Amino acid sequence: MYTLQTDVLVVGSGAAGITAAISSARNGANTLLVESSGFLGGLSTILPWLGFHDRDYRQVVKGIAHEYVMKLHKNGDSSGYVYDPKCSSLVSVNGHSWKILAMQLAQDAGVKIMLHTYMVDTVRENDRITGIIVENKTGRQKINAKVVIDCSGDGDVAARGNVKWEKGRTSDGLVQAPTLVFRIGNLNRSKFVDACKNNALNYREWLKPYPELLEKMQNKLDSSETFIIGGFASLVEKAREDGVLDIPQTRVVGVKLHLEDKLLIVMTRILGLNPVDVESISTAYSRIYSQIPQIMYFFKHYVPGCENILLDEIAPMLGIRESRRIVGDYILTADDLTEGRVFNDTVCMGGYHIDIHRPSGSWVESKNVKAYTIPLRSLIAANVEGLMMAGKCISATHEAIASTRVIPICMGQGEAVGTVAAMAIKNKKSIRDVSIKKVQEQLNKQGVEFGQSLGAPNYKIINELGQLPLVEPPTDGEKDEATSANKHWIK
Repeated sequence: MYTLQTDVLVVGSGAAGITAAISSARNGANTLLVESSGFLGGLSTILPWLGFHDRDYRQVVKGIAHEYVMKLHKNGDSSGYVYDPKCSSLVSVNGHSWKILAMQLAQDAGVKIMLHTYMVDTVRENDRITGIIVENKTGRQKINAKVVIDCSGDGDVAARGNVKWEKGRTSDGLVQAPTLVFRIGNLNRSKFVDACKNNALNYREWLKPYPELLEKMQNKLDSSETFIIGGFASLVEKAREDGVLDIPQTRVVGVKLHLEDKLLIVMTRILGLNPVDVESISTAYSRIYSQIPQIMYFFKHYVPGCENILLDEIAPMLGIRESRRIVGDYILTADDLTEGRVFNDTVCMGGYHIDIHRPSGSWVESKNVKAYTIPLRSLIAANVEGLMMAGKCISATHEAIASTRVIPICMGQGEAVGTVAAMAIKNKKSIRDVSIKKVQEQLNKQGVEFGQSLGAPNYKIINELGQLPLVEPPTDGEKDEATSANKHWIK
């Protein structure tokens, strides 16, 4: 085993990790990015990017994340920002173009990259995380670093370094239901849009109680580059009654992508997953893969415009919405989000609703939020030195992570920790001792929004699209009939 040395080590290259690495390198730190796959970007290469804005249609995530969108959109490889009253905004991305751009930006910044490399252990000396042990085709290697950033999604660096973490909801430890998304092609867009305009089919449940808002959204469907689907419950129920669809989901969930005939399906689902147990994960994959043919049949025979669809692509990995959450110097809560709390040490923002894919039921439980800030303390692991985190393993509760986990907000976290890590090294300080004022000044130079230039609500878009109330009625789906069968649970 031989040893490598770096200033900043980023583990995992998903939305948070790739942004953290680029930010660190751009700020002058010798940066190494370790990734288990053969590409950069993780699930952000196939999922739509939801949550750049808040419910007032103000852009709360900018910086490098905004740079990504602008570069992709300029080349015709993504939609622009499309506003949405529930999810604030979305961007539909050509995932393969994003993989290419991610690699290019990382190389241009000077990031050193190790692909097909697995972190197998954490190196800890007393109260400091000093590096990791990895394995790859070359063999086993030790990587020493002045700052380690855990963007693994599962808090792997923390867990193997004996750093405190939590998982699941307090009552029973269950995590949000995961999904293996897949994309279909050969959609008849016109017929599908007509179905979305048919109020009897209710394509978007969140909007149904607000007829004026629903009508405004439906009127934009013909010209909209991309839009969200969350409904068609009657069609799902009919297929269930006919015996052709038996999955633990009661609505069509998906995104009409910016490409004419493409639709992303977010309906596969399994309950009871332990995301850090290999047997549980393997069982989840086997059961979820068996759901895809059922869902394809359902779309072909029950959903207008989908009669001739083709299976285009299955995501390269399971979309695990919640795993280990590393306990940091501050634990972000649901109240912080719903009250739009502003922290003195804020380094990034969010505005996406609290979107809990029920751990023991179907559909989603949701709470709308105000534009909120994320403190640096929630990105620094507690009771140790040298460890930061970004992505879905930040220091937050089960409820709060259901908002902060979406791709743009993870990108904002990544840019923040990469910047702080590089500044700490440059100034020969610990990550806790870096001046928050200087951090915010630097982030401001990088175009990051942390509340300093948010401005008033965008009344033009509010008038054009409408706005959901801050408090909405609760939805059903907890422990319903669709989720009761043993095969839908991993025991």
